[in-house]
Amino acid sequence: MRIKKAFISIILMIPFVLMASAVQDKKTVTITGKVTGDTKGHNNIFYYSSGIPKDSVAITNGQFEITLPFTETYTQLFYTQYEIRGNRSYRPFPLLIDAPGKISIEMNIAEGFFSAKISGLQTTVLFHSFLKQQNDVYKKINDALVSLNGKGWVAPSDPLYGKINTSRDSLTKLYMGGMILDFVRQNKDSFAGVYVLSTAGKGSLDVNQLENALNLLPPEMQKTSEGIKFAAYIMGVKNTRIGSSVKNFVLNDQNGKAFSFEQLKGKYVWIDFWASWCHPCKMAFPKMRELYSKYKDKKFEILGISTDTKIEPWLEALKTIIIPWPQVWDNKKIMSEFAVTAVPTSFLIDPNGKILLKEIGFDPENKGKIEKKLEELFVIK
Repeated sequence: MRIKKAFISIILMIPFVLMASAVQDKKTVTITGKVTGDTKGHNNIFYYSSGIPKDSVAITNGQFEITLPFTETYTQLFYTQYEIRGNRSYRPFPLLIDAPGKISIEMNIAEGFFSAKISGLQTTVLFHSFLKQQNDVYKKINDALVSLNGKGWVAPSDPLYGKINTSRDSLTKLYMGGMILDFVRQNKDSFAGVYVLSTAGKGSLDVNQLENALNLLPPEMQKTSEGIKFAAYIMGVKNTRIGSSVKNFVLNDQNGKAFSFEQLKGKYVWIDFWASWCHPCKMAFPKMRELYSKYKDKKFEILGISTDTKIEPWLEALKTIIIPWPQVWDNKKIMSEFAVTAVPTSFLIDPNGKILLKEIGFDPENKGKIEKKLEELFVIK
């Protein structure tokens, strides 16, 4: 997948996640496609979703058809063999599906799914209209960055990196935040509204805006699985503000033994949310081991919390990764209480259990916020 240079190493866990819904009788979603343009012999359409292996279908005489089972609301992701051969990368295209039925796609092979015409299921159509608006806003933001700085994207080592990131954050809140709020207001009675709010909204709106937008939704939308998770996220953001106290939690370690956060009271604690599948998380471990060795005798501890949905991949990872600090598995969704939407995400907690700072991602080129804070706390006087 295409990755912008300015992004710090981080893996988002939210945008296209499988979402729980009421289990229904066995029903299907039929997706038919009409494709124009020269495929140059690259005729496959690939599709997959969370927990479901990738499959493909061939474009034949400019058409394709896919029939999928429907049991619960989810996002189905697509990309073409054409873009892989041409760009050597792809951008997954999501269809938000919340009911059985029919979806029609008309697209030019060179322009791809994001420029396609979608018809059929209302939620699917509305979400696609949001994606088009989102693309327009991203282009507007990037054009503004180029106008301001001469560049839109740079590597972390570039002197312009900090300035461009600050500008991008400001422009995103200005342009993207307003567009998201308008979309939610206009589609508050659709599942597309709550889904956009709970995914794209998290990166563009502050917690007060998110809460106000949630309150715009009718009760039936707030009570959907996505609405309930989103409300929990807002509460998590409030509970993890700097200076907030961390409530005690108990999770099991790799041996099945209960580990209580209260055991670490009186120490500075680095809480590290990670996952076995997360490459940036593993990239951070050598630096973390170095810091752990340096400060472990100074009332300092690290607590690793695995966000893996299944325990087996985490246990397998621990067999090959040297991690000398305590590890637990988050089978109680503690991550939602910390409003964690990406890994790695870290918190530094003081000896009284209060949050000192939060850090998202891992920057291999520079010292992170936690590393700098530890140097400040444990400086030899």
